[in-house]
Amino acid sequence: MINQIEPVITEEDIGSVDKYLRSGGWLTEHSLTRKLEEEISEYLGRNHAVAVPNGTVAIYMALKTQGLGPGDRVAVPNITMVATINAVIWAGAEPVLVDVDENLCMSIDLLKKVNKPDAVIFVPLNGRTGNGLEIEEWCLENGVILIEDSAHALGSGYSEKKCGSLGDMSILSFTPHKIITSGQGGLILTDDEESYHKMYDYKSFNREEEASDFHKGFGLNFKFTDLQASLLLSQLERLDYLIESKKSIFSKYVEKTTLSEARYLKLRDFETPWFIDYLLMEGEEQERYRDSLLKQNIQIRKGYPPLSFQPMFREVERTGLTYSEEIAKRIVWLPSSTNLSEDDINLVSSNLNSLN
Repeated sequence: MINQIEPVITEEDIGSVDKYLRSGGWLTEHSLTRKLEEEISEYLGRNHAVAVPNGTVAIYMALKTQGLGPGDRVAVPNITMVATINAVIWAGAEPVLVDVDENLCMSIDLLKKVNKPDAVIFVPLNGRTGNGLEIEEWCLENGVILIEDSAHALGSGYSEKKCGSLGDMSILSFTPHKIITSGQGGLILTDDEESYHKMYDYKSFNREEEASDFHKGFGLNFKFTDLQASLLLSQLERLDYLIESKKSIFSKYVEKTTLSEARYLKLRDFETPWFIDYLLMEGEEQERYRDSLLKQNIQIRKGYPPLSFQPMFREVERTGLTYSEEIAKRIVWLPSSTNLSEDDINLVSSNLNSLN
């Protein structure tokens, strides 16, 4: 079976975890987590990073640290993983659905038509960064908080900066299908020292000092583990290789599949694909492609359904969502693991071509 995506764990990764387990560490968050935070924040050009259990918690903590909650309106793109909007609701704020543009990122033109929100969550979906820099500029000019949900985009970038460095805060995710993984895990990045200390305190029971059982105020246990950090640090050493592998897989699909100009969203030199979107033509059905390829032991997936199609969000404030609601019906995700062989890509491509 050629899976649509799978984690790629090397002998070096296993050795890193084994070395840590044999070191007598307490497994929970300590010096390796600090090292991970420092290395990723340095790579992305941020001043601070805070590791947490997953990306949903990361978005929630970013919202809370920025003082967002009941009565505040937060703009989110209509095509994104459900965690983005769920974190807004968890924080007590009100989501506002905004349509996407041809990059599947939030449309700046439609954002400007929304009654000014208190915050925007920009999602560089599948590594495409759209008009992210323009949205950042608009947020600065209008006093709107900007949180970048870069769960899909470590290793991708904008023309002037890397994903993970946009806006007031950024988040990353380390679930098994991300470019580096610890099974679960997330990271919040910021340049603001006060926000950093707020997040660190909040995720560690808000202790007066480390190991103290006196507390400065309310706090929760959103700590990471050094066991996870040992795995991520090993993968970070080959991040550049993983980025080039993702770009190479995308280029080979474009080369080997017919009608490629119409089938793939454009990818700029500074962007790295996470999942590879394959666009169906009008009248082609996602189920037909999925079922036909599955018979050949090839797994593909439908793209995210628009949030507006989810029953629990039908009453959420929104702009016109015409583009996202139409384009979502035409997107499938191709196999894109970094261990795909040339033969794998040839087999997927030939089966796609036979369905044209």
